[in-house]
Amino acid sequence: MFISFRKATLVALAASTALLAACSDSTKTSTTTPPTPRIDAACIEAGPNAREQVLTRLSLARAGDTVAFCEGYFEMSTGLLVNSKNGITLKGAGKDKTILNFLNSDSGEGINASYADGLILQGFTVEDTPGNGVRVFRSESVTIRDVRVRWHDAAGRDETSDKYTPRSDVGAYGLYPVETQHVLMEDCESHGASDAGIYVGQSNDVIVRNCLATYNVAGFEFENTYRALFEDNVATKNTGGFLIFDLPDLRQYGEKNVVRRNKSYNNNTDNFAPTGNIVGLVPRGTGMLVLASDQLEIYDNDITGNDSFGIAIVNFGLVDRNYPDLRYDFYPEGIEIHNNRFSGNGQSPQLPIADRGVASVLPLLMRVKNFGRGADIVWDGGEDEPNDCTDYPVDEDGIALNKPNNAETRYEPRVDERGRPNYYRSDKDPKCKYNAWKFDAQKKLKKPENGLCLSNNTHKSNPLVTPFLNAGLNRSDIGPELIQQIIVPGSSDTAPFACDLPDRPIPVLKLPYKIVKEEAAPPVATIAAACSAVKPGQVNWNALAKYDCPELSQYGLFKVANDPLSGGQGSFVMPYELNSTLFSDYASKYRVIFLPPNAQGGVQPAKYQDKKSTNSINESLDFPVGTVISKTFTFRTEDAGGQLLREHIVETRLIIKRDTTVGERWIGLPYVWQQGSDGKPTKAVLALAGDNVAVQWDYLDPNPNVKKNNERARYKGASAAYAVPAALNCITCHGGDDRLGAAPIGPKARNMDRGINKDKTGENQLAFMARKGWLTGFNADASKRDTPMATMEIPGSGPSKALPGTPRDVHERVRAYLEVNCAYCHNNNGGASNSGLFLDSFRTVGVRYGICKKPVAAGRGSGNRGHDIVLGNAAASIMSYRVGSAEAGIRMPPIARSVVHGEASALINEWINTGLPGVNAENNDEIQNENSCNDSELPLLLTELLPAELSDVLSQIQAASGGLVNISAVTDLLESITKGVTSALSPTQQSERAMKGTPAANR
Repeated sequence: MFISFRKATLVALAASTALLAACSDSTKTSTTTPPTPRIDAACIEAGPNAREQVLTRLSLARAGDTVAFCEGYFEMSTGLLVNSKNGITLKGAGKDKTILNFLNSDSGEGINASYADGLILQGFTVEDTPGNGVRVFRSESVTIRDVRVRWHDAAGRDETSDKYTPRSDVGAYGLYPVETQHVLMEDCESHGASDAGIYVGQSNDVIVRNCLATYNVAGFEFENTYRALFEDNVATKNTGGFLIFDLPDLRQYGEKNVVRRNKSYNNNTDNFAPTGNIVGLVPRGTGMLVLASDQLEIYDNDITGNDSFGIAIVNFGLVDRNYPDLRYDFYPEGIEIHNNRFSGNGQSPQLPIADRGVASVLPLLMRVKNFGRGADIVWDGGEDEPNDCTDYPVDEDGIALNKPNNAETRYEPRVDERGRPNYYRSDKDPKCKYNAWKFDAQKKLKKPENGLCLSNNTHKSNPLVTPFLNAGLNRSDIGPELIQQIIVPGSSDTAPFACDLPDRPIPVLKLPYKIVKEEAAPPVATIAAACSAVKPGQVNWNALAKYDCPELSQYGLFKVANDPLSGGQGSFVMPYELNSTLFSDYASKYRVIFLPPNAQGGVQPAKYQDKKSTNSINESLDFPVGTVISKTFTFRTEDAGGQLLREHIVETRLIIKRDTTVGERWIGLPYVWQQGSDGKPTKAVLALAGDNVAVQWDYLDPNPNVKKNNERARYKGASAAYAVPAALNCITCHGGDDRLGAAPIGPKARNMDRGINKDKTGENQLAFMARKGWLTGFNADASKRDTPMATMEIPGSGPSKALPGTPRDVHERVRAYLEVNCAYCHNNNGGASNSGLFLDSFRTVGVRYGICKKPVAAGRGSGNRGHDIVLGNAAASIMSYRVGSAEAGIRMPPIARSVVHGEASALINEWINTGLPGVNAENNDEIQNENSCNDSELPLLLTELLPAELSDVLSQIQAASGGLVNISAVTDLLESITKGVTSALSPTQQSERAMKGTPAANR
């Protein structure tokens, strides 16, 4: 029945949209419609080779190409990547005809696109991903059309079943553009997301229209987004229909959004988000929820049958009024709600949910302050107040944001027309929270531009529901003033809010994308000729400069063609070691740098650079064009004494610095080794699609100084699916805003600053390179260079030379591990910049390093934990949970491993439990924000308590206030109020309430 209902809804919506376009009195329109892409090649058929075909085609695709799926059901064992590819289309036969199932995928996302300007995704369904359905990151002019994302329930049912029950252990986001610009999503669907179904975050100029969202926690969400439009969408059977949020600690803060002509009805699904995520606080029965977002216009919407609220407008102070982000404005201001139609909202609030805890308090308080009645529109009543901060925020050059800086380029103005600073990620952190722009000379809030405007809304008459509630509740700390606010009734008077604000601008998208044709792929014959020109004893520099050879041996890099462990060929070849290394399923790694010759046969040297010289945490040594860095991954089996019994050589990865038509770029190429019947390697073949290989290992750590239980460390285990990354996967880790393609990660100066031998003895590697003339700019004075990184596995190896096992020693080793294994994404310019979690070893260990930081996009990866790092409590810390998991969609790092790095996981737990508290005890300024892990006593929203429970809640408040509240007087007042609420309960709620009072044995 739901199929016919859903189709009827969309047909009716299409018809009503046409009428609205003709009859609406609004002059705003949004007509951007890119052309339908053409198909350039035969579509890919479903079957066992589909994964390899699509990843290979995507890797080889040029601007303007389409990679097409035929009609069919595709079982995908890994996610699809569109990285650093412009003007690409990924197209199916239609969302009801092409189904991409990722149930058994080894990747979190179904489709993960980054730096993919002009991307078009069209005509398919993505289902059952371990993590997010479709993620698009740092891309412009993107179209997502006729795409469905969904998750089946535990019984295998989809959203068309009346018995469908969404799950909390599935991917967080359905359609998920983040840090994007000029995005159109139309005729799309999302069903069953444990966070937001159709989401746009930290983005600019976005239109979402004619889409359907059901059974998500949040049907639709705009988060920290600037100039975005929701129009003609349908949200039903979610926990909350539409969310417009601004959250702290992110790269930008949003404003100027429009929500119009949508239908938000019967969003009464119980909240199933993992606790710890902010959407986990959204109540069942929320039509629309506004949190801290500015200059928002909501009009011409139908908002009906939502059990808790039609629209709720709240400030972030109800989550945590002491949250330390000084850039972030807690208050939703310049909100205009007009010409909407409300009916049947706020009549059946949910019963308490144990795992939502204190979050259940706020909606009851709203209800109590409305004399037991619900409301169509609820405003918490929070308004900002003047403070004594007079320092206008400044940019990275120290210039105030309300002054011009001709040396920079920004997408948005430095300050908006109200005087609000528009922060950019590179701006200096302010010393205080500047809000003077909001107030006049008498320190009164400037209105209506910083207030709330209500006009011309229609409300169906209902004695148990008021059109509006001003709750007058803006405190979140326990104390007499809060209690006073609780017991004083709110107001339903709309007269103070009868005002008008200027129309918000409708996004004008840069679509269709203008294809800039790339250089054509070289003919197969040309590649074959260049690659076959390899000569014995010589590196094939000509082929390395331009061509992706099908076999590794065609580059002539190694002395023995079928043995990458035989040593590199050429005059300027250097095997090297690192202080701290990336974990890859206990693989042994052999790293070699090949520097190119100059025209005279001499070396083209690398240049020394580090954080001190470049102010960039991501810079490795500056290698010349033509450089090749190889890394061979093997799995060793040794006897008890450490003698090698066999070595399974699995892959060799190359990154090559080339001079391309778009400038200098690092290119990543994975080669998979084939073995003969004797188990020895025969050749390595280019694997653009990557591979999965069964491996096992049993060996002693090559560094004899690495100990476990006072004996030389030994590693033993197996993996059925060690993952060789696809070529485009290289950019996932190696790319960034400040990096050239698949740039090197490991050979940073501070990570190569060590002895050349496995045990760190011997000549310093950097000094060796300088002595040979292979490195310029090296300063022999160690104090002039970045401090060398610690080795995670070796106690006492950190820069302070702290005693092994002390808090300082553990701290330094964990920071080195996190930089090498996490910071390549978790930095301002990396692939996880949208998380606001940055893990370089230079940063002060504060909220942006995870200390008491709430998760932004963790989904089930939060593990039902509320903060990334909680000092002294690894069991409550998300970081411990994710590092300790091998499950796709949870594990961090998300790629490059399939098993848990047990030693690192144990050390991180030790660091959180004792190391961080110990360092904090040594120097309280070194660890910051550690006292902010306790959320407000009144978190944001909202599972509703029944009125009878309020006495217990207020008893707790009284105790916390030191007995300042006369609880009996409060409960006497509430008894008269709660009678009206009790009569408003539905029969189901009354039954559930009766069950609560029935002994468990009799239920």
